[in-house]
Amino acid sequence: MRLFIILFSALYISLYISYAGAACPAVTWQETVTLKKINDGDTVTLSDGRLVRFIGINTPEINHRERHKSEPFAIDAKILLEKYINKGDKLHLVFDKQRQDKYGRLLAYVYSKTGRNLALLQLQAGLAEQWVVAGNDRFWSCFQGAENQARAAKKGIWSSFTPLSATDLKKSDQGYLYVTGKISNISEDSKNILLTLDNHLMVKIKRDRLPLFAGINFSRQQSLLLRGRLTLFKGKPYLALYHPVQILH
Repeated sequence: MRLFIILFSALYISLYISYAGAACPAVTWQETVTLKKINDGDTVTLSDGRLVRFIGINTPEINHRERHKSEPFAIDAKILLEKYINKGDKLHLVFDKQRQDKYGRLLAYVYSKTGRNLALLQLQAGLAEQWVVAGNDRFWSCFQGAENQARAAKKGIWSSFTPLSATDLKKSDQGYLYVTGKISNISEDSKNILLTLDNHLMVKIKRDRLPLFAGINFSRQQSLLLRGRLTLFKGKPYLALYHPVQILH
């Protein structure tokens, strides 16, 4: 544990500030395409039939059969895109490590014809949460800055945001959730760094993932707000951290 603390001794607050003020870097378009349809806040269909899923965000789901049953702010997220892009517009695509998901959708950072990063616009408006999938994290730090600012301002999906408390977790609390608590214990084994929140929630970081968390210091009694897929392990709540995007503070 001492070695872990030495290697990752920079204060987390300084990391947070640097990310919050970070700007997304300039990019070179890798493909220019034509828009056929906006499906929802994070998915569009191209004129050649390809479905493009925006990298880095997840917007609320639209119920296309019964729109009134859509998740809160789902329609708002689609309307926001309609302000910047229309059928027949040219869009610019930039790719990351993985270009296709398990559903066959093209994964890309999507820009309007005027160069607006559409995922970033959703985050700034509070109409999306940040999401890192398949190692696609090219812009995660600037995306996190936008999300943090929207959450602080209680915009959109963050307007009534209330995370679960680690102390109050029940067996029924499973799935992708937000959890807050204080670190009550830090330990390690040959493969993992293990954090316990409020003597109740086990949080694991695999050692091969540690380079991604460089600069983050974990200490007892430190308050954390985490997100991730909550499961049960030996009857107790368990959450794996695979990327620092899961640490909101």
